[in-house]
Amino acid sequence: MTTFNYIAGADQWLGIAPVVVLVVMALVLMLVDLLLPHEGERSKHSGPANFTVLPAVALLGVLGSIAAAITLFFVGHPTSVFNNMLGADSGTLFADLIILVAGGLGILLSPAYLKRLRLVHQGEYYALLLLSMTGMLLMAGALSFLIVFVGLEMFSLALYILCGFIEQRQASQESGMKYFLLSSFASAFLLYGIALIYAATGHTNFVDVQRYVMSQAHGQAPILLMVGLGLLTVGFAFKVSAVPFQTWTPDVYQGAPAPITAFMSVGTKVAALLAFIRVFGFALSSVQSSWMPVVWAIAVLTVVLGNVMAVGQGNIKRLLAYSSIAHGGYLLIGVVVSGAGTGSQNHIGASAVLFYLSCYLFMNMGAFGVVSLLERLDNTGYEAADLRGLWYRRPWLAGLLAFFLLALAGFPPMAGFAAKYYLFYAALIGGHPELLVIGVIASVLGIYYYLRFIGTMFMEGREESPALAVPATPGHIPATPRPATKAPTGGLRRTASSARGATAVAERPASTRVAAEPQPAVTPAEEPTRELEGWSWVAIGIAALGTLVTGVILPFWLPQIQQAAQSLLR
Repeated sequence: MTTFNYIAGADQWLGIAPVVVLVVMALVLMLVDLLLPHEGERSKHSGPANFTVLPAVALLGVLGSIAAAITLFFVGHPTSVFNNMLGADSGTLFADLIILVAGGLGILLSPAYLKRLRLVHQGEYYALLLLSMTGMLLMAGALSFLIVFVGLEMFSLALYILCGFIEQRQASQESGMKYFLLSSFASAFLLYGIALIYAATGHTNFVDVQRYVMSQAHGQAPILLMVGLGLLTVGFAFKVSAVPFQTWTPDVYQGAPAPITAFMSVGTKVAALLAFIRVFGFALSSVQSSWMPVVWAIAVLTVVLGNVMAVGQGNIKRLLAYSSIAHGGYLLIGVVVSGAGTGSQNHIGASAVLFYLSCYLFMNMGAFGVVSLLERLDNTGYEAADLRGLWYRRPWLAGLLAFFLLALAGFPPMAGFAAKYYLFYAALIGGHPELLVIGVIASVLGIYYYLRFIGTMFMEGREESPALAVPATPGHIPATPRPATKAPTGGLRRTASSARGATAVAERPASTRVAAEPQPAVTPAEEPTRELEGWSWVAIGIAALGTLVTGVILPFWLPQIQQAAQSLLR
């Protein structure tokens, strides 16, 4: 019988300091929620202090975790901790910063949104948000299949609840249920794939799996390992929203609260892609001929179909969902290149993915941030009809949304152009010029549907539609035009009573009962949120500044990003 003893020293805990800070602050936040005074009959969580104190505590936790991640860049610490199961290298820390910034912006977007939609239980909301970030950090830093699954389930369970958080909205409940069912299905594939890989290699650690695969004759993988690879691909592709596993994305993004949609559109991609790169670009790099055609086909299908399906969308939230699918395809190009590169070029694909995610973070968070200010309680406010003439009603929102859409389309000098340029450059020097051509053609198609919504906001319908003419106020029910009805046949009749002339005779109608007209459904009035909208404007301002800075300044830091990417592949 063999025994295994492991004692975690201080340096081991230092390596996961960002995770520790998030977990501790999640617990502190739940304690603060218990101590806050609660007012109102609707719920013990509806006190006014909850809308400011709780997000402040959550934001403090995120800032503390960011400070810990930045400190680790300059403090000596091991690059892997806890028996080589978690990474603490510069590539992992770079991904941690992207996830944490996305989570911080999601927190800033939440107070005004929660109050406007009269959502209570803010303590649970922010605690789940912090715990979902914790799961993403674990998955992004995983050096073992066990940690991959633990991190995946940790952030997925939190997001299931957050997607269905708006209990008054059926679409939100449907969103949470769809995400739960389909994500559980994908997680089962992932877990079964991990089990088969363990059965084939006898290891779950990436380094040990790589050694085993390289020791096989001519780099040929056993059949059992190949089946596990296929199942792993399904699980990772689902989280990246890759075709053909993308069907959940538009419905979940549309029904979930806008701040949660913004956060998960970035955070889940970062976590899944880091695990994707480590598994396929490092642990299974010696059998790339076995998995490369499959990932290549998924990347091409995702880029093409994501852009094609976005063309006919008349809802900005669903448009951004299909846009997210297309951007996931672009990022998979980096995964293909990271597996195909050899020698000194094997890090180019991974560095392109890190750079692209840094740019995508601010562009996407900004676009969804504007949507969060437009979204109403009944899940409207962001249809094409609602956006028509937005420039004349709310010029700041229209201008910022147009700015972020242009950045997502890839117009210089914004971040989207630099991100796509470097990614396509990586595809070219990585030996995949066909991916460069396909990506450029798909990007041209993407410009069309982004500009179509911009044209709707700036060039159509200056006058407001009747639905937008009168702002919703508590107790106000918008008047609906009565349908035209024919005059009753027995109301006023002319009869010829004699030869001397005609006399108008009023008769009683045959029936005085009138069928009751259907009344519009009365939805709860939205709460005024002017005092909390400053939080959202700060988030949108940071996103706008980041969209410019990452596209102009971050390219000067490419050598550092490439060094961080190299640490992911060793």
